Amino acid sequence: MVKGVNKTVIEVNNTGSKVFDRVVFYVSPSCSNMSAKNLRRAIQNFSFQFDNVKPCNYKSLRQRMILRRRMFIGGIALSVAAIVATLIIIL
Repeated sequence: MVKGVNKTVIEVNNTGSKVFDRVVFYVSPSCSNMSAKNLRRAIQNFSFQFDNVKPCNYKSLRQRMILRRRMFIGGIALSVAAIVATLIIIL
């Protein structure tokens, strides 16, 4: 939410990013007296590196959950086997 009417707002419509179609920058009051050239340079230095990040997809999350479940069941089976082996040795 923007309060007041003295806000400097810069809207970038063509970001060149696959993720962002449009970006709106609200310039802080302490930097609102910067020249347009310097503001443009600051926006151009802003990087859209989100395109290069591999998203966490459902399939990999599901595979990790299945692996955790198998490890848990395997741990229980190993514990039961160790208890049975101990009982056989004792008896």
